Amino acid sequence: MTTNIFAFVVVLGILIFFHELGHFLVARLFGVGVEKFSLGFGPRLFGRTVGITDYRISAIPLGGYVKMVGDEPDAELDAELIPYSFTHKHVFKKIMIVAAGPFFNLLLAVIIYTGFFTIIGTEDVRPVVNHVVAESPAAGVGLQPGDRVAAVNGETVAAWGDINRLIAEGGGDAVRITVNRDGNFFDVTVTPQTKMAKDILGDDAPYYDVGFSGLAPLKAVVGEVADGYPAKKAGMKKGDLIVSINDRAVDSWNTMKTIISQSKGDPLAVRVVRNGETLAVEIVPVLFSEENLLGEKVDSYRIGISSPGIDIPDADRITIKRGFFQALLEGVDQTYQISRLTLLSIGKLIKGTVSTKTLGGPIMIAEMAGQQAKAGLTNLVFFIAVLSINLAVLNFLPIPVLDGGHLMFFFIEAVIRRPINVRMREIAQQAGIFILIMLMIFVFYNDITRIFAS
Repeated sequence: MTTNIFAFVVVLGILIFFHELGHFLVARLFGVGVEKFSLGFGPRLFGRTVGITDYRISAIPLGGYVKMVGDEPDAELDAELIPYSFTHKHVFKKIMIVAAGPFFNLLLAVIIYTGFFTIIGTEDVRPVVNHVVAESPAAGVGLQPGDRVAAVNGETVAAWGDINRLIAEGGGDAVRITVNRDGNFFDVTVTPQTKMAKDILGDDAPYYDVGFSGLAPLKAVVGEVADGYPAKKAGMKKGDLIVSINDRAVDSWNTMKTIISQSKGDPLAVRVVRNGETLAVEIVPVLFSEENLLGEKVDSYRIGISSPGIDIPDADRITIKRGFFQALLEGVDQTYQISRLTLLSIGKLIKGTVSTKTLGGPIMIAEMAGQQAKAGLTNLVFFIAVLSINLAVLNFLPIPVLDGGHLMFFFIEAVIRRPINVRMREIAQQAGIFILIMLMIFVFYNDITRIFAS
């Protein structure tokens, strides 16, 4: 619990600091006076006043704000303060000041990703073919285990991730692969097979499969056996190698999983190898229902075993570090992709295709922050990046009270060339506050329900 609270305060503090720093710096750039720069709401705990700005830490660490001179349209100002008033600045300057907050949250994510790609790098697998699927495009052109992929479409590759990226960029078109086999270089042209899979949001997404891999297929070796499931009752043990089901050879974990999922609950004759001895057992899969990441109910047949995981030999592992500019481009792309995913998720929530049970509030964020902190500093920093992007996207939504609501008013002001009626803004702000309060109540309810459900 202590770790969760501490991690939550740290994460929220960093996110709010960058958000408010964006508002503050652009406000000062355009000559707007800043009266308060506060991390947290409520009573002032401590701080320091420099010029007219009170830099403070406040008692409630669930937000923050920048109080600018004249940021209330109907406020009366002394004549000498008008040049420093937010309200009296050109509308496009006001737009930039308001947009700077969520923009700085996106910038924080780009900084994190760029630093990670440059300094720490990403783990990958060396570009050596470890497995070729029978009757695949790769097998058709004669590729073999042990072949080293030197380039794809003329672009040198350093790791298997580069191969996947270049094939995907081809959009299913034929690709030219340069192969190094025992020091001899030659080119082959391969046309990927277009296949469909479900993305994280449950939508159909095409991918392009050549039929080779840098990893050996995961064998159907039993990792753990769950209590109360058919595999346990049939006497299966950790380390058993499943070699056939209903006389159908099992060459990988995926093959085994497919056979079980298609069984419709019919009995399965399973042959396993244990300590060099072949054993036969009969197992009847059970129907298992669970919710996926989108809160959708998913049914599948299972026997109650898990895999021991992929064991990648150290000789096959490599760490790829990018130069600054490449890392920056990848950091921007990563931030864009997560922003896009967040917007799509919001759209699916509104349409009802994603369950509102997936929404979480401060309690859920605190739990996740604590989990990431326990997993290591790298995990926590990545969590901050993702949360920062989510905060930016949500703040850009055109809801009064949020930055997006203010931007909506200012864009209207730019079109009609006069500020919106103060009374109309007040009504919209009240509606926005009501929406946010209802949303907070709902996510707190989700958090509490989730705790009792677990």
